[in-house]
Amino acid sequence: MSAALALFIVFLALLGLAVGSIFLHVLLWILGGVLALFLYFIPAIVAGARHHEHTLWILVLDIVLGWSGIAWVVLLIWAILGESHSGLRKLRADGKPFS
Repeated sequence: MSAALALFIVFLALLGLAVGSIFLHVLLWILGGVLALFLYFIPAIVAGARHHEHTLWILVLDIVLGWSGIAWVVLLIWAILGESHSGLRKLRADGKPFS
């Protein structure tokens, strides 16, 4: 009877290891996917953070053409070097906007 109990305990331990291993693999795949999406959308994230004038275009082109490395690099350069705007208009002391 004790040998059967020992085999059952070993079986449960191995089953626990298998479930833990599957959980770890699934967790690593999910984290890898999130990291891959973050890296894929870096040009759009940079453009949004810089309040780039053409953030929407960079996002759309990143979705459509970002898989090619050349377009991704071009979009990243465009996001970094492009003109940004703050959305706020600067006013002179008399309340009139700069021309």
